[in-house]
Amino acid sequence: MNTTNPPPWLSVIRLIQQMLGTGKELLLQKLVHLRQHISLVPPASLQWNDLQADRAAELIKRTITEQERMRCMDQRKMEQLAPALLSRKERQIISNIERTVMNLNRNNLTRTTAYHRIYEKFPELHWALLAHMVSRNGGWSMTDLKSDLLKALMSNEYRHWSYRLLERCNAMIFHDAYPQLLLYAESRRQGRSLFHLLPEFKVSSFMKPIWDSFWIQPNSALLAIALIINEQHVIEGKVVQHPSYQQKVLDHMDFKAHGWLQMNQVVLPTTIPSAYAPTPLVGLTLERFHHLPERIAFGKQLYAILFHQEEVLEGALHFARAVPHTGSRMDYWPHRFTACRLSKEGDNQSLLYSPKLNEAYKDERHAPLETWDWLCSSEPLQYLQAPLPPLSCEMTKLHERMWEELHALYALQTANKGSSPEKRP
Repeated sequence: MNTTNPPPWLSVIRLIQQMLGTGKELLLQKLVHLRQHISLVPPASLQWNDLQADRAAELIKRTITEQERMRCMDQRKMEQLAPALLSRKERQIISNIERTVMNLNRNNLTRTTAYHRIYEKFPELHWALLAHMVSRNGGWSMTDLKSDLLKALMSNEYRHWSYRLLERCNAMIFHDAYPQLLLYAESRRQGRSLFHLLPEFKVSSFMKPIWDSFWIQPNSALLAIALIINEQHVIEGKVVQHPSYQQKVLDHMDFKAHGWLQMNQVVLPTTIPSAYAPTPLVGLTLERFHHLPERIAFGKQLYAILFHQEEVLEGALHFARAVPHTGSRMDYWPHRFTACRLSKEGDNQSLLYSPKLNEAYKDERHAPLETWDWLCSSEPLQYLQAPLPPLSCEMTKLHERMWEELHALYALQTANKGSSPEKRP
């Protein structure tokens, strides 16, 4: 096997060529996105109901008004109901849900599996499937930080804090959203609405009118968009704006490089993986994670991609049912990644190392996952609009190019250090 290092200038040329190719692909995507916004008509397949959305928005406005009134009177009610107002059965329901959420919120693997299981039981909960697919991507991003490529390109401290950011967001969203899904499941089992118990789980008052509306007139798209808005506000206040994560990750030059290299990709596999060819991918690239409106718009577009086209939904479900989530990118691209540590000699030297999550990280005890009622104005209601799918969401080529660029950077780095790089994928 030839282990001669390529000259550094060759790696630079390869990197420039690949980045130019990526720029071309991104420009084409931006152009089709611009074309899409010329006609702001949501697809009929998403079954959006403007009247129902308007009614929910009006109820949320009334909630805000009532909150302001109670503040002025200095008599604002506690978020939790007084224990005496809860029946014994209701207290048992709350206890069971809290225990279930705590048990399932151990790590990215348990959360991701839980989302899929509840979607299979209640397929009207579209957000649960979206959360499952996005949580898979979160696990893949976590294990990337343990890969040889990122170990060479990023400092240990940055990779440590990046994992903490990803894990905290993943855990906090689950802590806030999964009790809502379980409360819906229990309401279905009992045949009556239990959403008056939402404050017991510190769920924002933004969500109660949405769930009340969904119980009377189920609208999966409206519920999904509301949950996207809610969960992004939850992590905005407690994670994204947290000084430690801002200083250690979001303001770090390596994080800015993520945007330049288009590393913040969320991909949805649409077939069963093959060891001989890339699994077709759809998805999007999030360019500004720190920007709340962009994260919300990103989530809405991902939802539209997943549920607008029947072949995408069927393919993603087929993948979710057939491939257990391990956190390794081998889950969807076994032709490119391996979960086994590469040896010096062997027949898998063309594969990139992508470890399984339970082998890369141990479960950790979280600091208290404090959620809060972030609703204090009608400003978030601007996002309660029908989702619009992008005209172009094909990600296979862009994803391939991203990994080629990373490998070219790795080759340049190792060439400069005089070490032997891995074989190019």
